[in-house]
Amino acid sequence: MADRNDANFIPGVPLYRQVQDKIQEMLRTNKGAEGLPLTDSYLVDYFGVSRITVRKAVEGLVDAGWLYRVPKLGTFVRPGMFREKLTLTSFLDPWSEASKRLQIRIGRFDRVKAAPEIANSLQVKNGEEIVYVQRLRFQGDKLVVVDDRYLRVIHARRLTDKDILTSSFVDYFQKRLNVQIENGEMEIEARGANAKEAKAFGIRAGQPVLGRRITLFNRKRPLLTGVSVYRADRVSYRVMISNHED
Repeated sequence: MADRNDANFIPGVPLYRQVQDKIQEMLRTNKGAEGLPLTDSYLVDYFGVSRITVRKAVEGLVDAGWLYRVPKLGTFVRPGMFREKLTLTSFLDPWSEASKRLQIRIGRFDRVKAAPEIANSLQVKNGEEIVYVQRLRFQGDKLVVVDDRYLRVIHARRLTDKDILTSSFVDYFQKRLNVQIENGEMEIEARGANAKEAKAFGIRAGQPVLGRRITLFNRKRPLLTGVSVYRADRVSYRVMISNHED
């Protein structure tokens, strides 16, 4: 069967990639995702594409950890993974879309004195008063992410609990303050959990966690810096890249 034209597909973008995106969206929005039929025949009929396209799309999702195969039984949704989509422009897309079971809590929201490393990243004086926000993200009753964020007092005057709980800091700067995020630096590393992290996540010290350090800039001026620590067995990343320059 040849792939047929469909108004829901975008010309010029590989069809199997679009099928992958549609399957992922099904998994994000369907509470009973583990029970979704994922046979080749069902997906061929559902999307109106060829079996070759479906197989290529599913293989990509298996490689990415969204699905897994059991010989002679079929293809299934891999449970228990919180997926966070990063893009080159937004860095952190709204995580509320990733899972309806995801709960956000505020660990801390107050003013602190900038430690040397944070002061250097924000380009402020050592000991200068800044705003510290700790955001805790839970999947069910399991803590999966701890976000520590630091920003200048002048940029936090309109920051509310609601902003912290319902949007990303990128949205806060761009939509609430009308300050554009023009670029950023990101460093991701895998390492063993220290004693404090192990206690928070309910894992053993030394078990793997994923650390993500970011600094966001307006022109060359840093607006925000911080670190996110992820429980590695509960998170995976999907990074969207493009060879087109804006």
